Amino acid sequence: MTVCQPFSAALTAKGMTSQQLANVTGSDATRMSQICAGTATPTSDEYNKIASALGMSTPPAGHPR
Repeated sequence: MTVCQPFSAALTAKGMTSQQLANVTGSDATRMSQICAGTATPTSDEYNKIASALGMSTPPAGHPR
């Protein structure tokens, strides 16, 4: 499992797109799309913003808090 797989699953469960997630987190849409696709690794700040926007109370396994 990659670090970003839980984010993709949460996006699907919430019916959100990476564009919507980018808007919510204040991130660049292209960068967010890359993170959600697993082709880019989020910074700690990005990771925390994404987790918060998706309602994840703790970071998914495999990523430092």
